This record gives sequence, C-alpha cells and structure tokens, in this order.
Amino acid sequence: MRALTCAGYLGLLVLSLSSCSWVGVLAKEGPLALTERRGLQSFTLSSELPAQFGLSVTAWYGPVDENRINCQVINLDNNKPQARELGKGFDIPINTTAASTSRKIPLTYYVGACELQLGKVEMEIDGRYGEQRWQQTYADAIFYIHKRAPEDEQGFDKNGTRQVDAQCTWLFQQSKAKSRLGEISKLLTCRGAGANLQYDQLAGKTVKLAIEVNPEERPYYKDTWIKFANGWKPCRTEDNDWIWCRTPPTFQTFQMNGQTCTVYPGCTE
Repeated sequence: MRALTCAGYLGLLVLSLSSCSWVGVLAKEGPLALTERRGLQSFTLSSELPAQFGLSVTAWYGPVDENRINCQVINLDNNKPQARELGKGFDIPINTTAASTSRKIPLTYYVGACELQLGKVEMEIDGRYGEQRWQQTYADAIFYIHKRAPEDEQGFDKNGTRQVDAQCTWLFQQSKAKSRLGEISKLLTCRGAGANLQYDQLAGKTVKLAIEVNPEERPYYKDTWIKFANGWKPCRTEDNDWIWCRTPPTFQTFQMNGQTCTVYPGCTE
C-alpha cells in the first residue's frame, strides 16, 4: 500500500480537470504540499509477525472542521469540492523469520491551516506460502478510531498497551488460472484482526497486533476435499463445473511444486 498525500492528488487532478481548472488547483495545492506536517501526539503500533509474514499499513486522516480553510479539495469525478483526505502509509516487508516491529502513528496532520484527525488505520496482513511470485497474498485488518468507543470494547492495560490477537488460517484450493491450472494456491483469512479505539485515549499508548497462524490448513470451499488420516484429497470435478464432492466420491490429482500429487500436504500417500 502506498501513502496518498497532496502530491498524489495532484497527478490525478491533472488527468481529470481541464487545462484552465488544473492550473488553478496546482497553484493552490503545490505550496500546500510543502506545509504538510504531523502533529505532536501519536500512538505506537507494534506487531508480532510470524515467519513469512509482513504488514502494509495506511493511516487515514480527515478534517476536524471541513469548512476550515484548505480543508476541501476537488472531487475527481464531478469536479466539485469535498472534504480533504490524507493517507500516510508504510510497509513492513515479509521476513523469513519471526519479527517484532514498532512504529509511531501521529494522531493529527496539518495541511496548511487544515487540521486533520486520525479516523482509521487500514492494514494488509501479508503472507507468503512459497517461493514463486504468485505464492503471496494478504488478509485485511482495520482499526477504527471513534470519538467514543463501544462500551464493551477492550481497553488498555496498566502499562498503556492493548493487544489485538489475529488468528490467521491458510485456505487451499486448486487454482483456476490458466497459467497454473490445477496447482495448489492459497488464500489467507484472519479472525480478530480488527479493533475499535477511542481517539482521546490513544496518545502515548501502544496497540499491539499479535498474529498467530493456525497450523491446520483447510480447503477454501467446503465439501470439495475430503480429509483422510494422511491428508486431504480433492474430489473430481465434471466439465470444470461441478466442484462439490458426490456420494460415493471420486478423486483427482493436482499439482504442487512441479509434482503431480494425490493428497495434500504430503503430495504422495
């Protein structure tokens, strides 16, 4: 994920506005980009990442007062004013070993005279399950920032830390892509990766995203593979249309790391 700053808006505005209107936008937004600055208060986002996992983070900010000077920009679709939005992002690359990370996230940003306040933190939990470029995917996680968090929401401990436990599971299937038809591909799902946080409780605190991976994978579609003592076997499809297991089931082979296999994850029985 990439940060969407004033400079990013400029390139899009140039493509969407007429020559007369975008010259005016550039005259206004160009100097504003130079005045962009973070506020003094922040919270710490820490993470516990298993091996072969990384994190992509974007913090999103919106105006405290939409009517204040410099707090509106031109909507790219209808050329009408709308509230300014600012995204600030960073990436934690996938590592071959488990890693602990820590980054500070400002609670406010300023663009000219416009004060913007943190509204949410969007994350992609990036996971890799093989050496090929396509053997990488992600699951979404998001922290919503509220004026007042729900009453049943977990708070911070005596050390000023709140831990968010994400339980991630790999879901396997036979790829339908022509370039790797029948090859095992995987998706990632993570439960418990979200949180509702209260804005005025965040300054100086730490929110820890702790990721654990379920050691037991499961099929992406239910009733498409059958589990045996030595692993999972995929049910045979008919005309690439019927994918569910029938009674009695018949099975088919699949591809994994260049081998023809009959059972997952061991390949051979």
